[in-house]
Amino acid sequence: MKKILIFLFLFSLFSCSDGDFDVPSFEFSETVSGCGEYVLYVTNSSKKEVLVLNLTKTQLGTSVGEKSFSISKTASASSIKATYRILDAAIVSNYFCQTIPPLTPKVTKELIAESGTVIIKTTEVISNNVVTGYKFEISMTDLLFFDGTERVYFETFKFGILTVNI
Repeated sequence: MKKILIFLFLFSLFSCSDGDFDVPSFEFSETVSGCGEYVLYVTNSSKKEVLVLNLTKTQLGTSVGEKSFSISKTASASSIKATYRILDAAIVSNYFCQTIPPLTPKVTKELIAESGTVIIKTTEVISNNVVTGYKFEISMTDLLFFDGTERVYFETFKFGILTVNI
């Protein structure tokens, strides 16, 4: 009887599952790439993971200072859409700029942000006492991704810096 109890105890220890929950690393380059002014993205070193922000015309501007926008599942004049994708191969530089989305690389996982706040700090780039562009420091707070089964939350996340010449 004692051997059976020990066997059941050991069996119960080894039968537990951690659920194989794969938490994204969110380790992206500091350089923000974009397609025009409205689709901004950062990639990891292998270019197989990408975090995308869909903006509107009013969210990047020439007003110096800090602005914040809410994140929602669909971009609107007052909110931003944030999407995290894992792809089966590296993306090319014009991946987001194509009119018809490319068939490859394939998206193996996609998480769309449910909520959060995007903070955009705008400063002027000055050369010889003339404004030559604008620098946008983009960060996010209370960022929550959800795909129907998995939730991924970041209290703060630095998206990166975008410099636009005029």
